[in-house]
Amino acid sequence: MKDHKTVLQEKLQENGNVQISYKVIKTTGPDHDKTFIVQVSCNGKYLATGEGKTKKQAEMQAAQKALESK
Repeated sequence: MKDHKTVLQEKLQENGNVQISYKVIKTTGPDHDKTFIVQVSCNGKYLATGEGKTKKQAEMQAAQKALESK
């Protein structure tokens, strides 16, 4: 099974090359218990935001939300 980031990348690249970026827009909580909020965009266009205890979790959730909204 492919992860959400891979599936999103493949979907967005169906029509040619695109620039997909994940950016941490906010972190909350103490150092030992941070929550990351990550935004995913394609060619500079906002797609979705995800949240997680790691950057990777937040990126996955953002990708999943972007897929659900397509």
